[in-house]
Amino acid sequence: MSQESDKVKNDIQIPDMAELWKEMYFTTEGDWAKTMKSFISTETFVAMLDKTLEQYLAMSKISRQQMDKFSEKGVVPSKKDIARVAELVISLEEKIDMMEFQFFDNFNKMTDSVIKMVDFQNHFKQELSLIKTELQEINRNIESLKPAHKNQPNEQIEPVAEAPKSKKRGRKKAVEKTTLPDNIKGS
Repeated sequence: MSQESDKVKNDIQIPDMAELWKEMYFTTEGDWAKTMKSFISTETFVAMLDKTLEQYLAMSKISRQQMDKFSEKGVVPSKKDIARVAELVISLEEKIDMMEFQFFDNFNKMTDSVIKMVDFQNHFKQELSLIKTELQEINRNIESLKPAHKNQPNEQIEPVAEAPKSKKRGRKKAVEKTTLPDNIKGS
């Protein structure tokens, strides 16, 4: 019996499934292509596509509305909320950039003004020191002329012409009554 079973096992051939599938595919490919082309070209297929598209759009709209309602009532923000926040952030960034630009512009203007003021002060100090040295020179000249003037006889200078008298007496009286401080009288 064992010889018979060995003989039966050798006679059975297992078909190659990949080869069978390949053969079936190539024999039916042309027929299926013709059938699909004829089905696609019919008006029933176009009507079926239209209905499918309408149903998809209606379901998509309902789904979107439901998600918006859920987002409004829920904790999770919607796309609209995120977009609105993003717009606010962008506008805030633009405002900050403008403020920063204005700040640096004003800062530059202030530094330029301070530099000009320092230059002016330096120039003013130089002018003041020149005036001081000139004043000291004039004082020295006056001091050197004083001893020479003491030796000469006193000459009084007579006024050339008198100023016309003012018709307003009240003002003249106010001027006559004014007294000078002690530190001005002595000099």
